[in-house]
Amino acid sequence: MAILNSLGPALRSLLRRHRLTLGHQRSPWTSLWRQPVSMALRMPWPVFFLAMTSLYLIEVVIFAIAFQLDGRHLEGEGAMGLPTSVVFSLQNLLSASFQPARVTSIYILALASLQQIAGLLTNAMVTGLFFLRFTKVDAPLRFSRNLCLSFLPGGYLSCRFVTSDPTYWLRVSYSMVLFLDEEIEPGVVQRRLHPLPLLNNRTPQLHVTAVLSHSLGAESPFVRHGMEAIRRASGAILVMVEGTDEVTGSPLLQLHNYRIEDILQGHVFDDLVSEDANGLRRVDLDALHRTRLIGEPPHTVRSDPSKRSARL
Repeated sequence: MAILNSLGPALRSLLRRHRLTLGHQRSPWTSLWRQPVSMALRMPWPVFFLAMTSLYLIEVVIFAIAFQLDGRHLEGEGAMGLPTSVVFSLQNLLSASFQPARVTSIYILALASLQQIAGLLTNAMVTGLFFLRFTKVDAPLRFSRNLCLSFLPGGYLSCRFVTSDPTYWLRVSYSMVLFLDEEIEPGVVQRRLHPLPLLNNRTPQLHVTAVLSHSLGAESPFVRHGMEAIRRASGAILVMVEGTDEVTGSPLLQLHNYRIEDILQGHVFDDLVSEDANGLRRVDLDALHRTRLIGEPPHTVRSDPSKRSARL
């Protein structure tokens, strides 16, 4: 009990740090009770190890109790003060022999066979989950907190993102979509999609940072409908980035949603790039959300070794 009491604060602290470092809008693993595989894949490693160990311990306890119901037909010696049923359940699940034991009833024999099957299935499942976790490729993109809209019409709607992952995304494509609630007939409202064409919707390689910009020309929904109408229609914007991991060849996908309230009108993104003392260009990852009003001079950027940065 003392061990459990000491683990509680440590686990809560770990989960709190995990939530703070998430750079995406995916559902947290704690809400995926109906999708156990997805839940296991998104757990922090310490919690995953604890969950897999607990699974084995639960099986040992359940079968030990079942063996104890007919314990007189399970002949053997315990170990370290543990009953024979517990030791036999543990070694039977792990297919290991710690202490000799002899089965003298059909019930114990059938139960031992059932535990062997359960152990094989558990080992296969845990092995598969470990394999999936080791081969899983995450999409470590951090999107800007806001979108920047320079001016209407003729300006640009932009978002940007960064990644501190040292590997590259290959064959990358970008897309941006506007969602609007539209009344298709009296009393019937439907969510409609309006694609927002981008100036550059694909690139052969992505590294460190990118800015996605939609031109606010005459065909843009922002110009045709107007900002106030889009706000009344509960407008929302979805940004999607797709690519391929350069090391494993695995497909990568990341989505990010923006509300219409997240748009900063009359703003543009400030510069992320600076030069260090050696003349090397670096991206200041902590300046991702920094913007400035149109007409204001860019902030003077100095490379600070204490800040997170990535070389270009």
